[in-house]
Amino acid sequence: MINELRLGMAVKRFHTTHRTQQETVGHHSANVCAILLRLEPNVSKDVLVRALMHDVPEYYTGDVPAPFKWDNTEAKSALNTGELRYIRANDIPHPELDIYELALLKLADMLDLVLSSLEEVNRGNAYAIKLVENGKRYLENLPAYEKYSVKVKKMMEEVVIYERQ
Repeated sequence: MINELRLGMAVKRFHTTHRTQQETVGHHSANVCAILLRLEPNVSKDVLVRALMHDVPEYYTGDVPAPFKWDNTEAKSALNTGELRYIRANDIPHPELDIYELALLKLADMLDLVLSSLEEVNRGNAYAIKLVENGKRYLENLPAYEKYSVKVKKMMEEVVIYERQ
C-alpha cells in the first residue's frame, strides 16, 4: 500500500494546461486538507483522511480534466468505478462520509483549483484565467458554497493580496 500511496501522490496535475509551476497530487491533497481546516477548524479525521487520499487513484487512471468528466457522464462513471476498484485492491484508506462531509470536501477540492489557478494568474499566466473563471462558477453552484462563501471569498482575496506584495 505505501508504494501505491507514494506513486499516487507523485502524479502530476494539470497536464493539459500550461502552468508556470508544476503541481502533484500530494501537493494538492495537502492544500485541500489545509483549506478544510480553514473552513471547519474541527473537521473530522475521516474527512481529512479522505481529502489526503482522494486523488491517489489517479496513479491508475491519470488526472482526467474535469471538463471532460462534466461532458462525458459515462466516462466519469467508469473512472469512478475504476478508482474505487483501485482503492480496494490496494487497501487505500477511504472512510465513508455523509452527504455534508462530501459536500465540504468537494468545495475544498475545487477551491484549491481556484487558488492554485489564481497563483498562476498572479505569476502572469494568462492561460489560468479560464481555470479561475470556470472554477469560481463551479464553486458557486456547489451545495456547501452558501454556508462557506465568506471564508471562500476571503481565501481568494488573500491569495491575490499575498501575490501582489
